[in-house]
Amino acid sequence: MEQAIYLTKVSQLKYLGTEFSRIYFGNEFCERLLPGLEDLEKVINFVFRMELEFTFLTPYVTNRGLKSLISLLDIIAQECPNSEVVFNDYGVLRVLLNTYSSLKPVMGRLLNRMKRGPRLMNFIEALPETTIKYFRSSSIDTPEFSNFLLSKGIRRIELDNLLQGIDLNLRKFGISASLYVPYAYVTTTRICLAINCDEHGKEDIVGIFPCKRECQKYTFYLNNRVMPVTLIRKGNTVFFKNEKIPSNLDSMGVDRIVYEPELPI
Repeated sequence: MEQAIYLTKVSQLKYLGTEFSRIYFGNEFCERLLPGLEDLEKVINFVFRMELEFTFLTPYVTNRGLKSLISLLDIIAQECPNSEVVFNDYGVLRVLLNTYSSLKPVMGRLLNRMKRGPRLMNFIEALPETTIKYFRSSSIDTPEFSNFLLSKGIRRIELDNLLQGIDLNLRKFGISASLYVPYAYVTTTRICLAINCDEHGKEDIVGIFPCKRECQKYTFYLNNRVMPVTLIRKGNTVFFKNEKIPSNLDSMGVDRIVYEPELPI
């Protein structure tokens, strides 16, 4: 089982241990949090020095975000060819296929259509087995979707560690998977609920405003009687924590664990 570590900042390199053979670096959830050119160079240099593998994470993007992303992809293609790039936007996939043939596209967890809502755990034991299987599955586990991925040269996908478990058989399609631990995302949006949260009178104003990176200062923990776990809101994304590793990784096709030492925002 390959072990990877997920970093969103250069300062998080301190978490790297000898058990990790790959670094994930970047951001899946916000184009405003993409690393700068200097930070990307630092991580790539570190990867070469430590003889590690490299995966770059990208979010869903606007046209402006795509322009920033392309400048980063240019560096990766030049200095670290054959690296993986996780895409969470089909526009980004098109750019990868058309311009960066030396980079390996990996489908991100924002696109895998899994059933994430923690409230499911309140009644899942009362459901018939066929329905439970549905809630543990994904559209990836269909010939139509998997053939689309393979036709684009995509042979790896990223998965969240769902509370209800996962029931997939990706090996039959020749697709491998990575499992993210311990933070699974529930939902994300371009409207960041952390913006202006520390300005009196603006706490409840929601919209797309200039970013002061309030998400880097605040984390919100949400508890409700209908939720079996605490929800964690960081910036524009809601997560939950699940540290229990499934026992059926091999049969699913999971051959990589991606460890998140901090919330990936």
